[in-house]
Amino acid sequence: MSKDSQETNTQTVAYGWQLITPENTIVTDNEQGNIVIGDSSNDFSGGPFIVLKVSENEATVKASGYFEQGVSITLDKKIIVQRRPDIELDD
Repeated sequence: MSKDSQETNTQTVAYGWQLITPENTIVTDNEQGNIVIGDSSNDFSGGPFIVLKVSENEATVKASGYFEQGVSITLDKKIIVQRRPDIELDD
């Protein structure tokens, strides 16, 4: 995988929203529209979660973590989470 591309997972969550997340994330959601996204990679695991709230016509970011570079919400009911670049340590 090149540094510019990210592997992603797509799933349908409450109210028909499409959630597109980077690999190594864990998603928990419920029928009331609460969505929690955590990171399971070695670089950011254990950090704060992204917390979203969705309804039929609205999506809101309630809290953000450190692993995401951005969260985009589109008019066609897609939520796209982009991961920060991996941390590279010089020896």
